[in-house]
Amino acid sequence: MKKKITIKEIAKILMVSVSTVSKAMNDSPEISEKTKKKVKELAKFYGYVPNHIAVSLKNQSTFNIGVIIPDIQNSFLAEVLKNIEVHAKKNGYRIITFFTGEKLKEERESLNILSNGMVEGIIVCPSEETFVERQFEHFKNIAETTPIVTFDRLHKELNFNSVSVDDDQSILKACDHFQSTDAKNILFVSSIGWLSVGKTRRRTFTGFIENNTSVTGETIEEHDLDELRKKIEARITDDSQPNIDAILGADIESTSIASASISRNKLKFIDEISLIGYVNKKQNELQFPRVSYINQYPEKVGEKAVELLISNLKQDQKKITQEIIKTEIVKKDTSK
Repeated sequence: MKKKITIKEIAKILMVSVSTVSKAMNDSPEISEKTKKKVKELAKFYGYVPNHIAVSLKNQSTFNIGVIIPDIQNSFLAEVLKNIEVHAKKNGYRIITFFTGEKLKEERESLNILSNGMVEGIIVCPSEETFVERQFEHFKNIAETTPIVTFDRLHKELNFNSVSVDDDQSILKACDHFQSTDAKNILFVSSIGWLSVGKTRRRTFTGFIENNTSVTGETIEEHDLDELRKKIEARITDDSQPNIDAILGADIESTSIASASISRNKLKFIDEISLIGYVNKKQNELQFPRVSYINQYPEKVGEKAVELLISNLKQDQKKITQEIIKTEIVKKDTSK
């Protein structure tokens, strides 16, 4: 049986500093890949496991970041979470994650638990119920002692460092794209009309139609996915009304249903009807047709959220920074 080894002994064997070993074990970008490999191979050989509790006590730091997500089934939020973990680890931090299920009560409890000395700071996407109830005091109370970064969902009452995407512009870009390809009647479809983000996207679409006389627009919103499918299919096959020649999906589910409805009714993509929406990028590349989509760059959102929080922790940052990630339309098989 190999004897247990300490971080000092690893450093001595490799003739590097203890700090270098620690940073290498935490995948710090300050350390070369060659050195990281040597350190990790030796640590693995001797079964060395960092004593995070001892490190925390010595440095009076937990090296933990709390993350609160409202819906793990949302592929955008899941991708943001993945990239928060990746970039937190690169900077020597681990994440502790809570899921609220869009509930205000769960959000309050999660914030209270995390802020009780468990983490250095918190990255959070507020729950929908928080916005519906307009309850923000729990964030303000926690922020007095624990740095907070919000992402995706913003509100003037949440005056913290934040990262979001240009949601309004993403819808306008899609509408502009349809207009530039001579679409005349755009159908906006959504399964998230009850969410604040769904309301914002619908409002932006409606504003575009009102301000552009060269195109007309219609809206179908339905939370029940089967009912949404029926309504979309009924509309795109209704010969008594003006043809729908473009569909804009407000979320992944409505976009997927629209794509399936077009294919099921044997309408030709691009020639007869175009489609742009939101997708799971990895799954989209495995299917046909690949849907043209609005790229929200969740990887950038996750990276920037970690960057803002760590900057706050290291510099005792006072100025509020609101980062906005620009989206873009990615053309695939369903639009010109």
